[in-house]
Amino acid sequence: MNKFLMTLATLVAFALSSVAHAEMKVSGFMQQIIGMGDEVDGGINYKFNRFSFGADTTTDNGWTVGGSFAMEYGSIGTGANSGYLPTSNSMYIQTDMATITIGSAADAVTALVPRVSAMVPGAGHDGGYQFLFDGGSIANNGVNFAEAYYAMANNRINVALPSVNGFTVNVSYTPDMGINSATGISRTDANGTESASHGETSHVAVQYSGEMDGISYTLGLGTINGNSTSVLGTAATSQNNDLSSVTGAIKMTMGNIALGLMAFDNGDSWGQAEDTDKASHSGYNMQATYNMGNITVGVGYAQEEKALGTLNATTAQAGNLVATDSVTMIGVGYDMGGGVNSYIQLSNNDHSDGDHATDEADPQVLFMGISLGF
Repeated sequence: MNKFLMTLATLVAFALSSVAHAEMKVSGFMQQIIGMGDEVDGGINYKFNRFSFGADTTTDNGWTVGGSFAMEYGSIGTGANSGYLPTSNSMYIQTDMATITIGSAADAVTALVPRVSAMVPGAGHDGGYQFLFDGGSIANNGVNFAEAYYAMANNRINVALPSVNGFTVNVSYTPDMGINSATGISRTDANGTESASHGETSHVAVQYSGEMDGISYTLGLGTINGNSTSVLGTAATSQNNDLSSVTGAIKMTMGNIALGLMAFDNGDSWGQAEDTDKASHSGYNMQATYNMGNITVGVGYAQEEKALGTLNATTAQAGNLVATDSVTMIGVGYDMGGGVNSYIQLSNNDHSDGDHATDEADPQVLFMGISLGF
């Protein structure tokens, strides 16, 4: 037995020594956020605490082959991942014709449609940081003010074509949206009448970057399409609607001023085919920032609307009522150098379930944070 173990150890050592190793790169991000306000509890929280490592090398035929692993530690005690930046593990091959990525990685729409709401200091992705303290939002489908399945690191294949005259095109194929590392983004409502996700999904996105009369701009447009899953509805077997989403954004920079507009429409993707009153889900964001060196000032407004549809309607929100969440933001960011950023933001939130007789809480939240990237 000892001779066998020694022989096995020798073979393993020989095999490892014959593998060419690429140089590894390590990076990460951590933050803490303090919030307070009226009609909220406030406290200390965070959105992203993340680390990643990756490597790349050049093969004998000139291709670049690389990969990365990234993990975000989420909820305290559970280790659950965020729906924004879940754990991802992928590899890519870069050739003159295209870059092909396989594994749990970002999709084409996430990669090419610019995110404008994060322009407000402290807002985070799509102005979502205030919702760490405000749990009253009712018009979102898992992710506040964002298109379907944003940034979910499902197992997929993504093909990125080289940029030509400012145009870049990405195409993604995901065999099953249910196989992912994120939580909190699903098609499940309070009655449990919807499945956890759509089936196979395709993302197609195009981006154009250019400059005109001293204005630099980036324009992105993307579509998301996928299969439905048949489940048992409220009264009989019901067919969920297919996933059909469109999203677009434009960001413009003029000297120290940056402007952005982003919009999405998921249509009736989160409803059922038998609905008399159709489901709906859409939203938009407008942002502006002014950069003064280490200090940046930003303002923004975001609105999102959702209707549940007939079969998924609840007592609190009938299918023909449209719920609305909106938030007005103003923030100041200070880049302290060395990878350290701090900010303070005030947001006014407004929620409505579409019924004027309902008295919803509309918090005003003041929060501040500090982050370290390495």
